[in-house]
This record gives sequence, C-alpha cells and structure tokens, in this order.
Amino acid sequence: MTIPMLSATSLQRVLPSGRTKPCVFFCENKSGESNIEYVVKLKAGMENGVNGLAAELIASQLALVLDIPTPEPAIIELDPLIAEVIPDPDLSQKIKESAGLNFGSRVITGGFETWPVGKAIPSSLRTLAAEIFAFDALIQNPDRKVNKPNILWKGDELYIIDHEMSLMFIYEIMPMPNPWQITDLRFIKDHLFYGNLKGQTANLDRFAGALELLTDNVIETILTDVPEDWRSDNISKITTHINEIVHHSNDFVDEIRRALQ
Repeated sequence: MTIPMLSATSLQRVLPSGRTKPCVFFCENKSGESNIEYVVKLKAGMENGVNGLAAELIASQLALVLDIPTPEPAIIELDPLIAEVIPDPDLSQKIKESAGLNFGSRVITGGFETWPVGKAIPSSLRTLAAEIFAFDALIQNPDRKVNKPNILWKGDELYIIDHEMSLMFIYEIMPMPNPWQITDLRFIKDHLFYGNLKGQTANLDRFAGALELLTDNVIETILTDVPEDWRSDNISKITTHINEIVHHSNDFVDEIRRALQ
C-alpha cells in the first residue's frame, strides 16, 4: 500500500468540528496535480502529539485492508511560509509549529453529513455497523460515541473518520495480556452502535475473513509507512497487539459476538 505524499499549497478553511481543529488545504502531489483538497490534522494541534498522527495513519490503513470505508489517507508536508498570509495569529502560529509532516485525508464530497445523534441503524447498514464496532475494538478506539460519532453518512454510504485517540493500549492504562479478549474494554458500551446492535444477531463472517488479509507482511508494511518523525517504541507494541488479534481471530470475533448478545 502506497501512502500519497503531498505538499500543502494554500489554506481553504478550518473545519468547525473536531477537538484538533483540522484544516482543509489545497495540496499538490508529486505529479504536479494541484488543488486537491485534503483535511489536515495539524501536528501542533494533536493532544497526543505524533502518537496521534501515527494512530490516524495506522488506523486508516487497517480500515482500508479490512474494507471498512474511510477517506484516502495521505502524508501532507506543510511549509511554514503558508502561515505568513493567514491573518488569524493563533492559527498562523499553529501552522508554523506544524511545519513538516502531518496527517491528511482526502475530502469526501457529495452531500455527506455527520451521523445524526440518536439515528437508528438502517437494516442496509447493520452489518457494516457491526464491523465498525469490531474494528474499533480491534484498534481500541474509545472515541466513536453517540455524541461524537466520527462518521460521515449519506443514505447507505458512510465513512469512518478521526482515529487520533485509537491504539490506547500503547499507554498501558489498562493492560490486557490477551488483546483478543475485549471484556475489560469498558468503552465498548459507550460505542455509537452498541445500543442498537445489542441483542441483535451480528453478521461478522466477512469481517472475520478479512482479518486473514492482515498477514505479517501487510502489518509490517503498514507500520513501515509511519514517518520516522512519528515513530517511537510504541511500534513494537502495535505490532504485537495486531498480530495477537489476527492470530486469534476466531476468538476475537467470538468475543465481539458475545459482547453484543
């Protein structure tokens, strides 16, 4: 999997939602194609610093391998000179402090909106909702909640976004000797889809098969794509966590089904 490397050329707007105040930039790729819009998570705005950038990149690549819809990820280089023409002093300073490599995702167009609070899961999206629940358990993402869905939705289409708070196991707040056993993950009961899926039969057959695509080589490639500036000793923890779940994929999927019984 090749991660696009682009250069930001101009700021278009600051998104009104999101704790990290992401910005939309026009970007240019190495082929000279320009005016491509990407949502950029500014390095200086990330609560978890470069760990948040790495989490975004790793989670988005895992989602793509597992065929969970997510915007195309990219690495965006920011030149601090862009900040010189921005009148907002706070934003200008944040962009200066974010010089270098940042995480970006391709802007999704076509009338998508944030998943509405309280919306029931339509039958056409029930299987995908169960897979997203399982995916968030896999990456230990506590940040997809009823009041913060982090999903773009239109009709029978959706995209999952915002994964900077995932991979929480790297902080060893609640160590789990067996990553595939999720019973101690208290955040799963706060998940956006938990209430609607609870007590329903969850079809996770496709997801279980997709986990087999996460071979050792694929996982190594995903983690190798993390820029040197974002890397830390956590890479080995992430490798172990994902490998353990994949190697116990049947047990993991059974745990998901039990959690939703």
